[in-house]
Amino acid sequence: MRSNVFKISAIAATIAASFGAQAALYNVVEINESATDAYGLGGYKTEYHGTSVESATVPGGNPLGCFDNTYSCPDSKISAETRNWPAGLSYREEVPFAMDNGFDYSPYDQAEFENYCDGQLGYAICDTWAQKQSAGYAKDDGSVPNSLAFVEGSAPVSDSNAVINSIASDHKPVGNKRVGTSLRNQAFSSVDLLGLGTNPTIVATHAWKTNGTYTVGSVSREKGNDEGTWFYSKAVIWHGTTATELNFANGDGGHDISDNRLSQASIRDFTIDNNIFYGVGYNTYGDQRMDATIYSVNVADIADKNQITSTPVANARGGSDYIFTNSVVSSINDNKIAVGSAKLSKSNPANGSAANRLFYVSNIASPSATYFSGGVFSNEAGGTVGAINNFNEVVGSVDMTRGREIDGTPRAERGFIYPLNVAGTESSRSQIFQNRAWLLDDLTNGINANNEFRIIDASDINDAGIISATALKCEGGYDTTEIDSLCKGGDIGVETVVAVKMIPIADASQRSITTRDYRSNSESGSVERQGASLGWLALGLLTLLGFRRK
Repeated sequence: MRSNVFKISAIAATIAASFGAQAALYNVVEINESATDAYGLGGYKTEYHGTSVESATVPGGNPLGCFDNTYSCPDSKISAETRNWPAGLSYREEVPFAMDNGFDYSPYDQAEFENYCDGQLGYAICDTWAQKQSAGYAKDDGSVPNSLAFVEGSAPVSDSNAVINSIASDHKPVGNKRVGTSLRNQAFSSVDLLGLGTNPTIVATHAWKTNGTYTVGSVSREKGNDEGTWFYSKAVIWHGTTATELNFANGDGGHDISDNRLSQASIRDFTIDNNIFYGVGYNTYGDQRMDATIYSVNVADIADKNQITSTPVANARGGSDYIFTNSVVSSINDNKIAVGSAKLSKSNPANGSAANRLFYVSNIASPSATYFSGGVFSNEAGGTVGAINNFNEVVGSVDMTRGREIDGTPRAERGFIYPLNVAGTESSRSQIFQNRAWLLDDLTNGINANNEFRIIDASDINDAGIISATALKCEGGYDTTEIDSLCKGGDIGVETVVAVKMIPIADASQRSITTRDYRSNSESGSVERQGASLGWLALGLLTLLGFRRK
């Protein structure tokens, strides 16, 4: 939490006044760097994506956070990243497509992208999709930055490609960045990351979360097999001057290679309860599949990798029937409620889509996936998980349309919030959302200034209720308040992609929820965006947010 907290008066009151009469739950505020195109690249229409938000402390006697006008709402900063073209291979994931068990970064040409699309996504436009991804990846030599990552109000963390996965309590970012032309990903954090040995050769490191004492992520090292020299990744816990590289879970003591397939693992988030460290991420098991995992160890034994247990999440494993190609637990809160996603294989699609199924884990001692269902998640909708806060509010993105992706095109997505009904949920806060999940666009409806934005992804939420997000923007407002409204009559190229934060409306008398309609040519929420052009976003957004998202 930032120390310079203040009541929503001064700056926030000015913002509120500009919105006029309130009839929503959130005000949408575009960050300055995005609004001014501070890091735009000449010749490109630079996009800005919100990626994380600073933490905030909410007193126990005042659980509503920024939804309560007696609470001093913090000036929580968000982090953001630019994009000028599709990354091709995610800057954020340890391995290509979040599923390739033997990888390096050099041979990915258009044919490789098309093979992945044909085999795992099944789009009718795989040739076009692959061309855009490979063209973007061909620029990934460090000479021209595509992903400048920054915390609002601060300079980018690097003048080369970088990503920010979280913001530490000292306001410093945590993530990874390119170093020179050869090292695509090097972890950075608010503390020094020490203790990794140099043998075998390190080819990449990733950092995801820190509390100042422990930092979690992964290290990738070289390993040879019959096909040449490739890489494997191990989950890592950095602490002090030591780094503990965790065992793989696919044998006695784990092994990094089996049948020419290399193991992969990562820790994405953690919490500590009664001196027990609980980490979440994925690990590789006996079938050489990358499966959602809960790690646990007494903090007194954290330097001993053999004391750290690795437990797969039931109902989210690939298994012999190959329902899922890979799965991951992305976020965990202090209530020990975790959330993640599992990527359906193309051979086991749901309603015409080999999408990501979203789930939560309510008992990490015996972890099992409970999949989101009903409402905005009906018909086994796919999506992405952003994060869960300590009020069990989950944010991410979910399919807005229900058309076939296999032999069709990627579905449009919108940001969501879902207050889970599990241990630790505060009823007075959940009731603000009527105890159900919502598309965030419904919670911004009714304020004229908000009509400039449609929230396409929510990446993080703090305990105060402030959300970091990415939005489509139509300068001056969309033609109507409909969720799939045209921008300026459907003119091509007029929408932009911007980084925003969503600030709760504090006065309960000024809050309400008005569901947005769909355009008249939409059937059962299946939206056809005629006329409006999102440029390469329509084919590339899934890549920007990580291949694990589709």
